[in-house]
Amino acid sequence: MYYRITKAKVRSDKFEEAMSTMESLRENIGKINGLVSSNLVRISETEIIGVAAYESKEHLEASQKEFNELMANMMPYMAGTPEVSFGEGIFSFKS
Repeated sequence: MYYRITKAKVRSDKFEEAMSTMESLRENIGKINGLVSSNLVRISETEIIGVAAYESKEHLEASQKEFNELMANMMPYMAGTPEVSFGEGIFSFKS
């Protein structure tokens, strides 16, 4: 698996709108080739960590343009430019 990890700050007065917009993108996100899962974790009132898992680095790279186009819908709610990292999964646990 290969991962995109995104840390973003959401404007506090726009959090609910941001989540509604994410929900409206659900179907299109699900159509991204090679995307296995995508999770958002709220770590504070205004901060979110997104973790998207792909089948491979090649799938992630091939989806970058499509992902950026979808996420452009979120920019009106952001309180700054998201920090994005990429990496290979090296350990996993599921109960």
